[in-house]
Amino acid sequence: MLAQAAVMRQARGRWSMETVTVAEPGPNEVRVRVVASGICQTDVHARDGFFPIPCPAIYGHEGAGIVEKVGAGVTDLAPGDHVIMANPSCGHCDDCRAGFETYCINAPRLKHSGLRADGNSIAFTRGDEPIHGSFFQQSSFAAITLAMARNTIRVPQDAPLDILAAFPCGVNTGAGAVLNVLKPDAGDSYVAFGAGTVGFAGLLAARLCGCDPIIAVDLFEDRLALARELGASATVNAKDPDLVAKVRRLAGGRGARFCLEAAGFAAALRPALDVLAPRGTACLVGSAAPGVEVSLEMKTIQQGRVVRGCVQGESDVQRFLPQLIDLFAAGKLPIDRLVRHYPHAAINEAVADMLAGSTIKAVLRIEQ
Repeated sequence: MLAQAAVMRQARGRWSMETVTVAEPGPNEVRVRVVASGICQTDVHARDGFFPIPCPAIYGHEGAGIVEKVGAGVTDLAPGDHVIMANPSCGHCDDCRAGFETYCINAPRLKHSGLRADGNSIAFTRGDEPIHGSFFQQSSFAAITLAMARNTIRVPQDAPLDILAAFPCGVNTGAGAVLNVLKPDAGDSYVAFGAGTVGFAGLLAARLCGCDPIIAVDLFEDRLALARELGASATVNAKDPDLVAKVRRLAGGRGARFCLEAAGFAAALRPALDVLAPRGTACLVGSAAPGVEVSLEMKTIQQGRVVRGCVQGESDVQRFLPQLIDLFAAGKLPIDRLVRHYPHAAINEAVADMLAGSTIKAVLRIEQ
């Protein structure tokens, strides 16, 4: 099969639109015609060389589309199914068997090696040239791609695929961190550091839990205004020199019960801890480059405060993502308010807008 794909030919380069050949689906794989793909900070990290996948490469890990063909052993999906593609896992390591597939021991290889799940074949070529893909076992920046059946989730036929493309990573990560990890009770105070897709998904999940107050922190005033529209009780600009004291006052004086650090900046983790009340928990979901370190005050942690990490919402994607989609369909998770659509060929513009803060969630509409 031939398909248009956004290809990265060198680290920190620009995406070029190229025609590639897509392999046939192997055992436990499906071929998907991609209708839309979200763009995530992780795709930018891949562009910038954070991961070992070699160039030329096809990224994209928030794909939504329609199954065209299934490989041997696939019984739960069929051609014509509308699907989204999420983070991959092997299903048989200790963490997968314990229900923590986001910490799958094989996940780094499945996400970033550039190879299919068998560990030795590639999904894309251009003539005789191999194009590394299988990014998160999907590479959804290609108009036709291969995915593992395990990380491909059937969705309702009438659901808008160009909105659901925001769910597999960004929405899953933020909402999952709140609903699966922090698990606040009604009336618990909650702070979101970062009002991007992940931060907004966490804020909306905190609203569903009945958190009060809900405080959003970000650098961009337009995002803070939207946060107030979507349920934040109060907002604080991250550049405020009195940031920590102001957030603590808004949270009741002693500080917040829960905080989500979704910005991915080392400079944001320290205040995310400092705004907590004793016995409060800060959850780090924003990703950073390898080797980035932060300093924390020992006395602050000693007061029962917890800093913990979370990968992709610690969710069972086959169970959790359909639940989030049901909440969206019911009007309780208005993710459409975050999305701005771009043509497939405008991927460089979309990423630039995202990095500049003018777009919260960029979603590519992919035409065949």
